[in-house]
Amino acid sequence: MDAPKSPLNEEKTGEVSSPFLTLSEEEIIEHVLSEHKPSRNPFVRGIWIVIGSLGVAFAVIGVFLPGWPTTSWLVLSAYCYARSSRKMFNWLLTNRIFGSALLEYYRTGKSLPFHSKIVITGIICIASIASIWAVTKAGDPGFGQVLIAVIAIIGVWWVGWKVPTSA
Repeated sequence: MDAPKSPLNEEKTGEVSSPFLTLSEEEIIEHVLSEHKPSRNPFVRGIWIVIGSLGVAFAVIGVFLPGWPTTSWLVLSAYCYARSSRKMFNWLLTNRIFGSALLEYYRTGKSLPFHSKIVITGIICIASIASIWAVTKAGDPGFGQVLIAVIAIIGVWWVGWKVPTSA
């Protein structure tokens, strides 16, 4: 008997499997909403809303600026809204501009296109180099630079190897 396909079997089969492939948009939305529970702390919910809203703003930039990722920022926003408010998360999933991109993200097994992974990796590297430079100029003896570099390496590793790649 064959092993069931899952995102973990991606390397063996060459494709990403998703339980959402056969579901309608409404069923996907309901399933995704049921998986996420907002925080009980109002202050924490507020922080998630602010970060999610910044992600939506960056996604809007991606609509107009070629090469700037849109789906990646929407995934961040979806995560933040899922932690803050079912209403905002539902709005994002059903939004006529961004909803289809997010639903495609879920439908393809929570994967990112290769070009988005390249851009995200580039942003991580540029931001980390700028941070290391600023911390060095501020007079840090080396602990801050090492911490930033380690976190950047973990981020690049995660995006590059742990997040599945779609076509």
